[in-house]
Formats: sequence, structure tokens, C-alpha cells
Amino acid sequence: MIYALFSDIHSNLFALEAALKEIRKKGVEKILVAGDICGKGPQPFEVLEVLKSLNCIAVKGNSDIKFLSSKYSKENLTLKKKELLNWLSTLPLIKFVDEKILLCHGSPLKVTDYIYPTITKEALLKKIEGFETPKAVATGHSHLPFAKKFGEILVVNGGSVGKPIDGDPRGSFAIFEIAGRKAKGEIFRFDYDIESFSSLLKKMDYSKKTILSYKEGLRNGRSR
Repeated sequence: MIYALFSDIHSNLFALEAALKEIRKKGVEKILVAGDICGKGPQPFEVLEVLKSLNCIAVKGNSDIKFLSSKYSKENLTLKKKELLNWLSTLPLIKFVDEKILLCHGSPLKVTDYIYPTITKEALLKKIEGFETPKAVATGHSHLPFAKKFGEILVVNGGSVGKPIDGDPRGSFAIFEIAGRKAKGEIFRFDYDIESFSSLLKKMDYSKKTILSYKEGLRNGRSR
């Protein structure tokens, strides 16, 4: 089975549409979304509508939880927007996919926890303690893309579709495959129409610092 892993879209429809165009070329059979669908960007409901229509397998991230409790998510809502918020609210924090993939935003311990590529196998096992040992852990939150094996467990972080912070303004996602006892993953970067996206940010009164952070692929003031 070939999976695409998206994470940290952060309300960026321009980037999501470009990522979806890329995965059509790669034989993807299922799309997984490791949270932070909303928050930070200007197009939360547009992104939710696309993902809901795709029947992707998704979990909530910390930004989604914050968005659901925000004033922005409650004022002057159409019926469609209410339905999209309801869909987002029903997403779990952790999900076992196909009995072999542990999908989460931060880590199974906490939505704001991190699994970095420098983690040891022992530390990883502590984070997934209490769960059936998966063939893969699919995660996000750090915005740092990687695919790495720890013994028999593949850990995949798609980075960020919509808000990269690693100095590369291109979005990123992961493709990984599980066949029998074998699991392997790869990271892909893609371009999107960042100028049109920046124009939208400017129109919606986002700060110059924020707009520049998207163009340079950096954190706002080096801090999310």
C-alpha cells in the first residue's frame, strides 16, 4: 500500500492544491493527514472542504484545537462552514490506520510533543508504549520532513505542506510504502503559487514579517 502523508497545511489552499497535483503522479492509494489543517493561514474552510471531499484519514493537531475554540470559527458561519467545523471536531488525536500505521500530530504521548529525526530507538519505543507496535509512525508538528527507520519501525514526518520553516519555502510531504514486513519512505518538495498566496495575505492584513516568513520558508521571528 502506498500512502501520502500531509501535515501542517495551516489553512494554505494554494499549497494543498499543488501538493495534491504532485501526488497524482505517484500512485498514492491513501492520503493521511497528521493534523494542523487549520490555523495561521487565511483559507481554513477551503482547506477543510477539500480534505473532507477526499475522504482522507486525518487527525487533529494543536492548531486545529485552537482554531475550533477561536472566535473566528464561530462568527457568521454558513451551514457549510458549520458542517466543516463539525468534521474537524470529530477527528481523533491518534488513529491506527490499517492496523499498522500509528498516525498522530506530535506523538502518541501528547499533541504538542515532538518526534525528531535524532530520536533514539529507545526513546521512540517509550513514546509508543501502550500501543501495538506499528510498522510505521506518521507524524508532523515539527515542520521538519524526514523518513527514517528505527529497527523495524519507519518514522515519517511529511514536514509542512503550507508553512515550511526549514529555510526552503517549498511545501513538503512524504510518500511511504508498506509491503509485508518492509516499509520505506521518501520526502518530496514542491512549488506553489506563493506570490498569489502572499497577495492574499497582504489583502487580509497579515504582517510583512509573516508574509516574508512564507517567502523564505522561515519561522515568524524564528518562533512559530
